Amino acid sequence: MRARTDSYIEPKPGKEQAADSQWNQRSRLFLPHKLRIDIGHVAAVVLDDPALASIWIPCHPEDRETEMALCAYLNSSIGILAMLAERDNRKPSYPQFSMDALRSLRVPDFRERAEARDALAEACARLQDATLAPFPQMAGDPVRRELDDAVCAALSLDPEWVALVRSELAREPSVTGKRYAP
Repeated sequence: MRARTDSYIEPKPGKEQAADSQWNQRSRLFLPHKLRIDIGHVAAVVLDDPALASIWIPCHPEDRETEMALCAYLNSSIGILAMLAERDNRKPSYPQFSMDALRSLRVPDFRERAEARDALAEACARLQDATLAPFPQMAGDPVRRELDDAVCAALSLDPEWVALVRSELAREPSVTGKRYAP
């Protein structure tokens, strides 16, 4: 879930004002503009330092704990389900997410749930360098299961229900890239 920047950028001559405007949009939490669900591993990433990205949309939560909590939540099975509910379904396995869709994502309001925020931020910090399996393999992924357990504990969700969501998402044709087979 933790990403690292891969290049250093400088503005082109004469484009400094536009670059400054873009530079002010830097963030440490990013959501995808497009997502290859059949091969993707994460639905949100965090960085150690603010940066810009090309196919990732910057998010600006109020503090670092909320960034980390949202990253953990959005990479859990429940967060992935919420994100897929907002996708553009023209190509279900490679959806685009509009800014409006990303703004309307259903996420917990951590301003009123500081304990939940802190628990999920701690889970993200603990798991941010662990490798998440691709979405089609999420049913047996121990890291995703640990994220789901943290979300269940923090938000008082039924672990059996979340495990069912995880296994059904892993079978979903738009996630697997394969036709439905009962």
